[in-house]
Amino acid sequence: MSDRRMTARGHVSQAAVPDRDHGLGSVLVTGATGRVGSVITAELSHRGHSVRAAVRRLGRQSASWPRFTTEVEFDFDRPSTIEAALDGVDRVFLIARPGDEEADRAARPLVAAMQRRHVRHVVNLTAMGVEALPDTGLRKVECAIEDSGVGFTHLRPNFFMQVFTAEPLLSAIRLRHVLAVPAGEARLSFVDARDVALVASVALSEPGHVGRAYTLTGGKAISHHEVAEVIAIASGVPVRYVPIDDGVARRVIVDSGLSESRATRLLGFYAHVREGHCSPVSGDIERVLGCPATTFTAFARDHREAWAPAPLVGT
Repeated sequence: MSDRRMTARGHVSQAAVPDRDHGLGSVLVTGATGRVGSVITAELSHRGHSVRAAVRRLGRQSASWPRFTTEVEFDFDRPSTIEAALDGVDRVFLIARPGDEEADRAARPLVAAMQRRHVRHVVNLTAMGVEALPDTGLRKVECAIEDSGVGFTHLRPNFFMQVFTAEPLLSAIRLRHVLAVPAGEARLSFVDARDVALVASVALSEPGHVGRAYTLTGGKAISHHEVAEVIAIASGVPVRYVPIDDGVARRVIVDSGLSESRATRLLGFYAHVREGHCSPVSGDIERVLGCPATTFTAFARDHREAWAPAPLVGT
């Protein structure tokens, strides 16, 4: 295994020697408590970079922040928080509300502030294929950054493997041993969010990535039948995949507490999946990290406890 597999794998990188930013400014990490941002925060800290961890409300982070990390208040819905969050910052990791059709409207005040403050590099998390979808919010965010003159790196990941360790799929796997989504027989090159975070960390801390756009996928496209089989082997839970139609999927999504508009958006994603748009495989992770993307088998081994049945009360 390459020494690029660092904090996210529980290994120490030989390349990641703390050096206190080499005289650079701080890195603002938006979404610092999320599945990608939290790994970036830890990895950049391990490398010795000063990190400003953006949170909506100060003091709500239960775990201790890594060294060299300062918690700062930042909220896209409160533009008044932007200027203070950017104090001393010359690099930004941006995740601009990927579930929002108007993500560009939320992100534009931050992009404008980065331009005013001469931020030199933003690593921007978008989504696979948005470059061909000019009317989507995430592509509009990309364009706003490109037009700003700030150096950029776009990260365009496929579906995260972590969708299977989050609700509503997690409970269905644990309690009913069923993986039910409207994906048909399509194959997807799922990507581990930890790999995405490591690519972002490299782009933020090493030269050669400004002006680049990376499509981030796993090394192989697999079906949901294969996903269920791998989870079953790793966890011991007899999971099976049940393809469902859009009508059933909509009821499941709404019953889980999401809005009708959110259900419509998710169903649009799965239509995209069924058309085969999420099956291509990119080698960008290996090109950036120097080692292959995490396989779904390795991901399942790492997360097998997530799918273990809940213990019976009193046992």
